[in-house]
Amino acid sequence: MIDTLEHHINEREDTMPSADHEAISTATARTFAILGLVARSNAAVEVADVIEELALPKATAYRLVDGLVSSGYLAREPVRKRLTVGSRLTDLAFGAMRASMRDSGRHALLRRLAHQVNETCNIGVILNGEIVYLDRVEAEHWPLRLHFAAGSRVPLHCSAIGKLYLALLPARRRQRLLQSLELRRFTEGTIADPSRLEAELKQIRKDQVSFDREEYLAGVVCVAAPVLGGNGEMLAAIAIQAPEARLNVAKAHEHLPALRAAAAELAETFLDRT
Repeated sequence: MIDTLEHHINEREDTMPSADHEAISTATARTFAILGLVARSNAAVEVADVIEELALPKATAYRLVDGLVSSGYLAREPVRKRLTVGSRLTDLAFGAMRASMRDSGRHALLRRLAHQVNETCNIGVILNGEIVYLDRVEAEHWPLRLHFAAGSRVPLHCSAIGKLYLALLPARRRQRLLQSLELRRFTEGTIADPSRLEAELKQIRKDQVSFDREEYLAGVVCVAAPVLGGNGEMLAAIAIQAPEARLNVAKAHEHLPALRAAAAELAETFLDRT
């Protein structure tokens, strides 16, 4: 998505006088560099960090940052005013991820896993404190089906993918996010107690796999594995989901080799484009 935006900007710049072209090209490159720095950072970023990391003049850095904040691509923390990802950049990133799922190889991978385990499979990411499905392949030939679709949203604290994201976040970010979450009870199995949830997340970090034991929807079980980037960050998660009548936790364990193999293969498709 970033490459596409740069392409359109460059097309417009080709029609401009050379002096203007050079100035705008520099501003464009610097803008994308700032967005990339903030997006990749594990913590909020000081403007001083932008100046130092990107070797920008102070006035230029503040001007570009102020423009990105006012347009919603970056946001400032309430107290320390450090820079974080803004809502428009989040939406842009999600749109890019959704578009990437149109890659025939990735969708074919998900379809292959669904056929292998004969259950519904999906890929999800975190967005604005929820899990959003990027792609989904429904199980075939079963009378019981789950009516979700790409773009559906599920809570963090009681979904397999959501708990996986929480577990694998850096400790400080996880604590901040947990403090902001409403641990709403959806079923009798929902973990609504913070200490129990912390214990669950600790086990998930150890096992690198997460289960939804009828915690979001009664009668529905899910198992999820992380799709990891080159430096260990979680890019997405891939999950198998089915009615408990067909997929109890013991049965879900049997699918772990296939699920983890699919997660590793999916990770390669992301790494090939970086």
